[in-house]
Formats: sequence, structure tokens, C-alpha cells
Amino acid sequence: MNLIQNTIQSFNKVALADLDQVKLMNRIDQKFCLHITYLPAILDAIRSHYSVLAIEGETIFEYDNTYFDTVDDQMFLSHQNGKLNRFKIRIRKYVQTNNNFLEVKFKNNKGRTIKERMERSNFESNFTHDELSFISKTTSCYSGLKIEPKIRSYFNRLTLIDNEFTERITIDFVPGFKNDEREITLNNLVIIEIKQSKTAKPTLIINALKENKIRKQGFSKYCIGRALLEENIKKNNFKPLLIKIRKDYYN
Repeated sequence: MNLIQNTIQSFNKVALADLDQVKLMNRIDQKFCLHITYLPAILDAIRSHYSVLAIEGETIFEYDNTYFDTVDDQMFLSHQNGKLNRFKIRIRKYVQTNNNFLEVKFKNNKGRTIKERMERSNFESNFTHDELSFISKTTSCYSGLKIEPKIRSYFNRLTLIDNEFTERITIDFVPGFKNDEREITLNNLVIIEIKQSKTAKPTLIINALKENKIRKQGFSKYCIGRALLEENIKKNNFKPLLIKIRKDYYN
């Protein structure tokens, strides 16, 4: 953690208000998984082309999430089975600022991610009347009365913005997953997500990743967390990634 903090200190800083220019609630995503030892070199390679989000001098922020699904796991299985036009529903807590949101993410059949959210007062797993209406309106196929909390997911995050304010990068590290029976923390895993409004030429961070032989890798914290924690859940399509996680990212 200290090495990452020291590396990021030399970046230019942007404020939370600057993120309004790159909200990218309708976007193209690309994800990359890497060992945490690669991260300082990746950051060094791009420092003059990106700025880091800073709030009151802090650049690393804690996130806590609760993911919801139906009793028969329709959202998990849609992802596991490779179905497009699929949803994820979660409550997200920004730990340092104590802001909480109900969020609905939709992956459409053109590969775009569309996120809608509403602010809420707490991190509890029960929904208000307005939140039930929000879930019904944004998904049209799920009822907040028929979904239940399945897993907690938590991690640390850096957020970068390119100098042209066209690209937003989130860097998540030390992700953890927890249900009622088990808890797992992957201390060596980093997940980099590059968010753009449309597919563009390879960005500088993608070039830096390629130079380190790091390839694009799909990663759903909800699905991988459940696949790691639960023995009897269907996970055939996740097995290659699960093998890599157990080999490279456990302590």
C-alpha cells in the first residue's frame, strides 16, 4: 500500500467536481487483472498523461458493496451463461465520505455498460418505496421485493482521468468477498478498468499493460466473489479465471 501511495503522490490531482466531465454512465469498459507488484511500474509509465482523484489530500478510497439477486440467482446465472442484456443490482458505500447509493448496472447486447443510481441515507439491505420503484423502472424485469443480499464486496480504489478528460480509469486492489459463511481477501490482485464513451485507439495505459504482457480480462466482482465463496454454485465459465486467481493472487 505504501509503495502505491508513494508512486501516486507525484501525479497531478483533480477534485471530485472534475469527475462530472467524465461520469461515463453509458460507456465501453475494458478490464485487466494483474499482480500488485506490477502496479507501481504501470503508474510510473503513465504519470504525465493522467491525473488522480484527490479528496482532502487522500487518493486511495475504500468501497463497500452489497450485491442482490433473486432466490434462484437469475442475475448470476445470466452472467455465467454469457447472456447479454443482463443486470447487476447493488448498494455501494463510499467509506471515507459515508455516501451511499443504490445502483443498477445493465450490460447490453452491444457491449455497453449503462449505470443508473440514486442516493440513499444508509448501507442497510432493505429498500424504501422509492427504491422499489427505481428498481422496477430501471430493470423492468426485477422486483426489489423478490431479490435478496447475496454477497459483500470491498476494495481500495484509485481513480485516474486522462489529460483530455475523455477517459476514466479505476484501479481496484486488495479486493475482498464475504457471505454468511466465508470471507476471502485477494491481497495480490489488482483490477484495472478503463471506461470510455466509445471505442477509441489504444490508450497509453493499455500500451503500458501490453508492454508488461497483461491482457484484457473480464472480471465481475459479484460473480467471481460468489464463485470463490460457494462450492455448489454453477461456475464452469469462470473456471480458467478462478484457477489463475488461486495460483497468482492468493497470499
